Amino acid sequence: MIFTYVGAQCQQVINIESKQYDNKDTVWHGNIEFLFNLLQNQNQVISIGNKFNISRTHDIHTYLFLNEFNFIRANTQNLDYNTYQHARYKRTISTWLSGEAFAQTQFNQQIGLKFRGLLGAGPRMRLMYSDSMKVFVGPMWMYEYEETTEAAARNVHNRLSLYVSFLYFKEKNFNFDIVAYYQPDLVEFSNYRLMSEIKAQWLITRKLGFRFSLSQNYNSVPPPGIPNNLLNIKNSFVYNF
Repeated sequence: MIFTYVGAQCQQVINIESKQYDNKDTVWHGNIEFLFNLLQNQNQVISIGNKFNISRTHDIHTYLFLNEFNFIRANTQNLDYNTYQHARYKRTISTWLSGEAFAQTQFNQQIGLKFRGLLGAGPRMRLMYSDSMKVFVGPMWMYEYEETTEAAARNVHNRLSLYVSFLYFKEKNFNFDIVAYYQPDLVEFSNYRLMSEIKAQWLITRKLGFRFSLSQNYNSVPPPGIPNNLLNIKNSFVYNF
């Protein structure tokens, strides 16, 4: 049983780091989810969605594929359409260093994004990996092609995509992780995106738990009519039986 409040999914920067795995075996891991809801009264509301999160590690190679699609339509009006696809390859070089390359596509009606295509590559460095916490950092080059609702916008950028990831899991009844991304244009540093996400989970009793997440996306040059700062908050009480 889950009681939850969910904010709007208006992400400028998608948190891929939180979806990576550290599995050492060679089998496939992940989950697949499909969603279809229909509400019919004096109005008709249709919501459709799906999620794929699949990864595999084989020797020094790791493969990750993500897909998310969300669509909401009320009568003849499209209220929301957002989707992304992400493919990533990671090659382990040493115990603390890996190399990564990725490709991503993204559409998001709520933030005025008609299309965004990304290609990127760079190192992934493990700063700490103990029985209670993990810390990773990744400074990556990223090529971006973008189409927005602003026709005159400059659509091609070479960006730095710097992320820092921290995960704490020492206590049995509590875990906490935070991820931050900084993505400035390598020529025009005043054009940048900043994303941070905090997640925490408490086990209140053996069967009752509480989850909290907060993500904040800032775009210094958003499309017309879109605010610079976007916020998404989720609170959930989870009862297992």
